[in-house]
Amino acid sequence: MKTNNMWRLWCSCLFTFGVSSFVIYELFWQSPRQFGVFEGFDNVNGAGNGCYIIPNIIHFIRFNQPKFKFLEAVCVLAALKNQKPDKIYFHTNSPKFVGPYWDVIMSTPGVESVIELKNATLPDTIFGQKFNGGWKVWHASDIVRIKVLMKYGGIFLDNDSYVVKSLNKFRAFEMSVCWESNLPTQINNGVIIAHKNARFLKEWLMTYKGHYDNSSWFYNAGIRPVEVVLSKRPELVHKEGRRFAEYRGAPCMLYLDNSGVWRDHYVIHLYVNHMCPMVPRNLSCTATYPVVFNETNIHGYDANIREMVYDVYPFNQTMYPHLNDK
Repeated sequence: MKTNNMWRLWCSCLFTFGVSSFVIYELFWQSPRQFGVFEGFDNVNGAGNGCYIIPNIIHFIRFNQPKFKFLEAVCVLAALKNQKPDKIYFHTNSPKFVGPYWDVIMSTPGVESVIELKNATLPDTIFGQKFNGGWKVWHASDIVRIKVLMKYGGIFLDNDSYVVKSLNKFRAFEMSVCWESNLPTQINNGVIIAHKNARFLKEWLMTYKGHYDNSSWFYNAGIRPVEVVLSKRPELVHKEGRRFAEYRGAPCMLYLDNSGVWRDHYVIHLYVNHMCPMVPRNLSCTATYPVVFNETNIHGYDANIREMVYDVYPFNQTMYPHLNDK
């Protein structure tokens, strides 16, 4: 029996006998005996019947970053409001987070039961190959995000990824990645949604074995996995385009435009660390780039980024009453 037919059978139990989706998830998809269950899975249409097979857990990775920047806090608040996760795990080597923006996050009602810090070690190597010293934190994070998803499953987000609307539809697939049709030779890893037993996770990790390129920022994270795996087996992932995570026109859309088109996306990468090369001009003589945004200067930028901040940041009131119901 094909995997999707098997899953539809389980889903029918949900609707016929009133069995909770959580129980089905625990009994079927969490079972170690089902490690190979995704062979033949339909990553075009998903599990069917509106059933989710991926837990509603958001993962952030923060190495050597105990203090939050303003836009990083905004992204956490957007994830809380728009995804309504059961849990947010921060995988970090910091014993605790500090600073005013962390305090803003933790002032959200009910958030104490949602956010957890998970101790994580910053690795030095992958399969015995030493990371490039200048890029160590970023290349190590590329590895850790794969391993985190292999352990828990869920939704991985870069620290400057802003969730615009619910990602629940992607929880019905084995694994979803941003793989644009006009950039077929690479995937983006800023947003990854995966079941912990997703086949491509292990394949992705194994592409590093004997082939870590310490001279390239992005080759191992985005190009090699397509060359070695997905070009031959594209069915391993659900393929989403530019509105799923990031695209080259996003910086201008964020920082130079105020049309409101940001609302058409699922997630938007804010390019906080790449603003200088990717935003070609200033917004005005007073609204200049690059800029380190804060809760004061954001008001002077009449652009989509300001509206995104206004949508989630509690300048005058606390939002997210749904957390009180958890």
